[in-house]
Amino acid sequence: MADPFNFSNPLVLGEQSEYVPCALCGARDEESLFPALDKMFPGPERFSAVRCRRCGLVYLNPRPAREAHAAFYGGGYYCSADNAARAQPLEHYRPVIEFLEAERKSGAPGRVLDIGTGNSPFLPRMRELGWQVGGTEVDADLVDLFSKRHQIELYHGELEDAGLAGGSFDAVTVMGVLEHVPNPRSLLEEACRVLRPDGVMGLWCFNRSIEADLLGRFWLGFDTPRHLYSFSRRTLERLLKETGFVVEKLLFPPVNYLFYSGVWAAVRLRRRFRGGVHDPSDSGQPVYVPTLPFLLEKASLPLGILLAKMGRSSNMYVFARKRGPT
Repeated sequence: MADPFNFSNPLVLGEQSEYVPCALCGARDEESLFPALDKMFPGPERFSAVRCRRCGLVYLNPRPAREAHAAFYGGGYYCSADNAARAQPLEHYRPVIEFLEAERKSGAPGRVLDIGTGNSPFLPRMRELGWQVGGTEVDADLVDLFSKRHQIELYHGELEDAGLAGGSFDAVTVMGVLEHVPNPRSLLEEACRVLRPDGVMGLWCFNRSIEADLLGRFWLGFDTPRHLYSFSRRTLERLLKETGFVVEKLLFPPVNYLFYSGVWAAVRLRRRFRGGVHDPSDSGQPVYVPTLPFLLEKASLPLGILLAKMGRSSNMYVFARKRGPT
């Protein structure tokens, strides 16, 4: 497919960008959705968001190649060593912790592997609960930070390169990682391989649903260009089935991104009028909105509850089990 947009960011031009087939069905048959902005930092760049005509998966194409993609995580990215004091609150992991604790009914220690740990409080909490813990992380600075802070060793690199023994874990967790990796199918296949028979996985990711369709390129659940993929419930369930998992439960938090996306768009528009959005000196100031003002958060709750009851809210927890031999 010919590239329909003009790209001004040198990181996504020439040899530092790549065209890829659909990661779900392998087709090279996509339609352009919109030119996506960098959701974290201001700038004039556009990234081409496409949707596979065969299976419906949404992804970036072309996308930054591996080395270029890593550059978008620096400069104050909120899940980096530059923001060592910030991490997802432990409450974010509560549904996964409860699921794994319910699985460990016998009280015997379990082994859990967290993929893409970052600086999350999840593994320290699981260790407190008696689990044997391990994790992977591609950012060397975060690996160093985490090991010094928690005395828990992480494997530095991709899960597929860790060389872990098959069937060596009772549980794996993939929390806010799947959208970021170049090959989500390969990651899930390896996660399945390292699980023992009947082992379980807890996964969290954004859910491409009503709000994504309504908000288009402004929807904050697609953090371009760091998110290479944008999964819906349907596309994610298909990928899990094809990589050896059986989905047992889905949980949709009562959160909506209509208000978040509106505040983000307003901040970006204000900077544009002030002349700062395209100013390189302003590039270190994130425009992402991690929390809403109190009144807006309360105003957004009824819509969030409605979407959650419909199974259509903008993020989802997925609890799956390794499929046995057929």
